[in-house]
Amino acid sequence: MWDVEDIRARLAAMRAEDRELQRFGARHHRYRFGPTLSEADLAAFEGRHHITLPDTYRSFLREVGNGGAGPYYGLFPLDGEGLSDQDREERLRPGYLATPFPHTQAWNPAYHVPEPGVPGPGNMMTEDEYFDERWTAGSLVIAEFGCGAFHRLIVTGATRGQVWFDDRAADGGLTPEADFPDWYQDWLHNPR
Repeated sequence: MWDVEDIRARLAAMRAEDRELQRFGARHHRYRFGPTLSEADLAAFEGRHHITLPDTYRSFLREVGNGGAGPYYGLFPLDGEGLSDQDREERLRPGYLATPFPHTQAWNPAYHVPEPGVPGPGNMMTEDEYFDERWTAGSLVIAEFGCGAFHRLIVTGATRGQVWFDDRAADGGLTPEADFPDWYQDWLHNPR
């Protein structure tokens, strides 16, 4: 599935061009990967969460690396090391990953931040509802964009295997990007 030699060559070229690690996020991932995972590691994670990871992501973890070089601040390892406590807890919560991701198209309902004593519009969500984990169940945070925005890999549901941008911190909602290989290859060929 993955041309590991090509990926390593491209990363070596990026590293050579950016010796001072000035490209956004490079100081975090340093154009390097974490060690690959074994079949036993993957099976244990999948069994614990009652899911099967999308094949392309699974093969990436086995053949290329577990976390490290990737878009923006890089890829998080499968265990969520480096995630905020809240995002790590979300990943570990029983049933969260096994619950089908609820969206098939961009999602961004209106919401309001309630002020004490001021009623809000009846057809709007509260901020707590907007950030409720039910809107992201079935997804795995794989990369941080920055400023509270993340890239999520969908692991269950109709859009399984796609990467979605979670920009709720800036009121941008959830939007589909591409399937995992295209998303990763886009960064590899057009680093930002």
